Amino acid sequence: MCGISGIVFKKNNVDNHKIICMNEILSHRGPDNSGYLKHKNLLLGHTRLSIIDLSSKGAQPMSNDGRFWIIYNGEIYNYLDLKEELIQKNYKFYSDTDTEVVLNAYIEWKEKCFEKFNGEWALSILDKKENTLIICRDGIGYKPCYIYEDEMYFAFSSEIKSFYCLHSSLNFNLSNIGIIPETLSYSSKTVFTNVSQLTQGRLIKINLHDNKKKVLRWDYPLHNLPKIHSSYKENTKNYFDLLYTSTKLRLNSDVKIGTSLSGGLDSSAIFTLLNLLESNDETKKTELDLNPIIMNYAGMKSKNEALELSKMYKRKYKIIENHDEDIDQTKNIISSLEIIEEYFMQYNLYKHQSERGIKVSLDGHGSDEFLGYPHFYPELSVDIFNNLMNTYKTLMVFAGKNTQLKFKKLFGINNNPSNEILFKTSPDTKNYLSDYIEIKDYDASFQIINDDLEDLEEFSYSVKFTYLIAYCGWFQFFLNKWDKASMSNSVEVRMPFLDPNVRLFSLALSTDNKIRNGTSKSILRDAFKDYFPKSILNQTFKQGLSQHKFDFSNQKYKKYILEILNEKDFKEMGLWDIKKINDDYNNNQNINKIWILCKYFLMIKGFDEKYKSIEKNINIPEKFNYLCEPI
Repeated sequence: MCGISGIVFKKNNVDNHKIICMNEILSHRGPDNSGYLKHKNLLLGHTRLSIIDLSSKGAQPMSNDGRFWIIYNGEIYNYLDLKEELIQKNYKFYSDTDTEVVLNAYIEWKEKCFEKFNGEWALSILDKKENTLIICRDGIGYKPCYIYEDEMYFAFSSEIKSFYCLHSSLNFNLSNIGIIPETLSYSSKTVFTNVSQLTQGRLIKINLHDNKKKVLRWDYPLHNLPKIHSSYKENTKNYFDLLYTSTKLRLNSDVKIGTSLSGGLDSSAIFTLLNLLESNDETKKTELDLNPIIMNYAGMKSKNEALELSKMYKRKYKIIENHDEDIDQTKNIISSLEIIEEYFMQYNLYKHQSERGIKVSLDGHGSDEFLGYPHFYPELSVDIFNNLMNTYKTLMVFAGKNTQLKFKKLFGINNNPSNEILFKTSPDTKNYLSDYIEIKDYDASFQIINDDLEDLEEFSYSVKFTYLIAYCGWFQFFLNKWDKASMSNSVEVRMPFLDPNVRLFSLALSTDNKIRNGTSKSILRDAFKDYFPKSILNQTFKQGLSQHKFDFSNQKYKKYILEILNEKDFKEMGLWDIKKINDDYNNNQNINKIWILCKYFLMIKGFDEKYKSIEKNINIPEKFNYLCEPI
C-alpha cells in the first residue's frame, strides 16, 4: 500500500513545492520511496510502501512506454494470472510488481480492466497522448481517495490532511459538521469545505485540455451475485473453500506477514487458515510470523479463547496490555485517522505490528457486514432494524423526495404515523451540535443510495438489508478507520473476508444460511467446526477492538477539556458559540458534545502542525526535475 496524490492547476502556474509537500505529509503511507511526475498543468506524487518487488523497478510513477503513467495504492491479488494473460497478448514486463500488471491491463482493456481485478485500490492513470487522467477506486471502497476542488485546483489524495499543501489551511463545512460522522458516510461528503470522497466502484475521467470531468460507475455488485446451492452443507463447503483461496491469494509478499487475534470468530478463522496453509506447505515463498498479537483491554470477553487457539496451533502469542489511554494522545490519533473517534486500540495494534517488523497484517475485518452480527435474527435483527431506521431517518432529513419515495417503496414503508414512531428510536442524525454551531442547510445529495434502490427491488429482504449495510452507508466509515490506523504505522492490512468472491457469495446467501437455530454466522461456525475449540464455536457475543471512551466525571479529563476551551485558537475559530460552551461546561452540561467540538479543533490543529513542520523544510530534490521531464 502507498500514498497517492495529484494536482491539476486550473489557473495559476504549476508549483512543484505543493506535490512535494503532499508526498511528505503522506510519507507514513510510503516510507520506502517517493516519486513525482509533471505533465503540463498536472503534478502526480507517490509514496511507496514496498511489498512486492522491493527493487527500484517498482518505483512510481511508473510507465513502460512513456505514454501511460500510473500511481497506485493497493494490491491486486490475482495479478499473476492477469500477467500471464497479458504476456499471451505480447505485453512485456520489466518488474515483478502488480503495479505494472495494472498499468498494462488498463492499456489493454481500458476501464473494463477493473472488473477483472481481485483486490483493493485507489489509483490514477495518465494518458499523455490523449491528455486524460483517470482516478479509480475499488468496488468495496477499502482504499481511500479524497477529492479537493475549487476555482484554482482539482486535487486528489489518499488522506485529507495533505490538502493543506494547497492553501495552507482547511475550513470546516458548516453544512456537514453537525452531522454524525457515520451518517455523513452515506454520501461522498466530508466535514471540510471543497473536500469530498470518491465513492467505491467509481472513477473520475478528466480531460486535461479543458478540465471537464465525468464520474463513471464500473462496479455493480448486484449484477454479479453467484447462484447459491440449495444445500446448506454444500454452501458451507463452498464458503470455506472461497475463504481459504482468498487467504492464500493474500500471502503474496516480499516482506513479513503477521496477524492478530481477538478470540472472536472472524480473527480466529483467518488465524486458523494461515496455520492450515502453512501446514499444507503453501507458504514457502512467504515470511510468516504467526505468533499473534492479542490486545488485552477492559471489557475484553474472549482473551481466553484467543489464548486457547494460539496454544492449539503451538504459537507464542504476545499480549499487549491496553491500559487507560493518555488523553494527550487524542490529537495525534484523530489527526492520523481523520475521524473524531477515539480508536486508540486500533491505532496501537498496528503500531505494535510495525515495531515487530511486520509490514503486512492479515485480519478478520469485514465479516460482520456480510454475515451478520451475533445478535442477528431472521428479518428482525436488531442491528439490521436499527440500520434501516437510521438510513430512513437520514434520507428523510437529507435526501431528495425522489430518493425518499424509492426507499419507502423498497422496504414497504408508508406514511402511516405508526411507522414513523418506529423511526424515532434512532439517534438524531443532524444538528447534534446545533447548540453551539449555526448549522447551514445540507445539499441533500445522498446519491450513492439512490443509485441502487431500484435494482434492489427484485431481491430478498436479506439481500436488501445486507447490501444497505455493506455498500450504501456507514461501512465506508469503518473501512477508512482501518486503513488510516494501519497506514499511519506503515502497515498494510489485507482482509480475506472482503475478497470479491467471498463477499458476493456472502451477500447472496439467504438468511437461513447465516442464522440457524437462533445462532448467527452459522455458515462460518460450521465451516470451521473441525478447527475451532468449542469455546469459540459457541460464542454468542461480538468481540472486537472497541472505541476508547474517556470518563469525563474524572477531573483530569475535564481539566484537559478546559485547557482546550481556554486556547486562543479555539476561541478564535469563529465556528462555535464560546459563551454557550463555557456556560455548559461550568454547569457540567453536554460535556460529550463539547468534547466533540474539542476533537474537531484538535484534528485541525494536528493537520496544521504537521503541515507547518513539513512546509518550512521543503526543498525540491535534485531528482525531481529529472523525473518530471516530459517524455
